[in-house]
Amino acid sequence: MCKHCVPHLLASRGAIVNLASVLGMVGGDEDFATHAYASAKAGIIGLSRAMASTYASRGLRVNVVAPGLIATPMSQRAQQSAHIQERLAQLQPLTGSMGLPDDVAAAVSFLLSEDARFLTGVVLPVDGGWTVR
Repeated sequence: MCKHCVPHLLASRGAIVNLASVLGMVGGDEDFATHAYASAKAGIIGLSRAMASTYASRGLRVNVVAPGLIATPMSQRAQQSAHIQERLAQLQPLTGSMGLPDDVAAAVSFLLSEDARFLTGVVLPVDGGWTVR
């Protein structure tokens, strides 16, 4: 998608926000041992930072949002696991709960806005503190 959007966004001085995951930053433990998923998300981070470096001088910003556990259909396994629910205070200590889709949407909205005009190559964890450990 980025490949096809870049020419249009260069013309409009737009911005790209790609979605990764905290697992692309820190990997997973025994409860989140999804190696292929983590490596794919790390690849999105690398791609985005390389694009940010390449296109910064042309005014195109490229950033990443890396969510933690967010209450969506994709996280049903975690939502239904008593073990993972008990770990939320450790995993996401800010709230001890799963994030909401609106938390991710707000971060994306910010990175696409003029308020983020001086940011490129940023990986913004939206993770309730997962990555601060």
